[in-house]
Amino acid sequence: MIPIGFAFREAEARHSVLDAVRAWRCPAPETADRPLPAGELAHCHQQHATRLLEDALNVPARGHPAVQVHRTVVEGPARKVLLDRTTDADLLVVGARRRHRILGLRPGRAGAVPHHTDCPVAVVPQHG
Repeated sequence: MIPIGFAFREAEARHSVLDAVRAWRCPAPETADRPLPAGELAHCHQQHATRLLEDALNVPARGHPAVQVHRTVVEGPARKVLLDRTTDADLLVVGARRRHRILGLRPGRAGAVPHHTDCPVAVVPQHG
């Protein structure tokens, strides 16, 4: 993933700690015939978010062994979670997908974040 590689390179160049954050949300129970208790459902979504974060960091972390990484999984909307983290950040790195046949980038769910942060923001194109 290009944004994660960019974040590792920036952390290494700045001699900074990389604070990798994955926001997740707990939707309503997926099936009415077998609903999970609220706590169990939240735990399942938190575990899934943790796995996604670990999978995304594994390869880039091996390529940048000098970078210290703090992994954080937080329940909440991505926009709010990221904005809350920018008060102490040196740089926020977010990915944006390329639009097909349209010039420019399409930020994800946290698209408004760059306009409201307390730190510089790098919007990095994502492929695929």
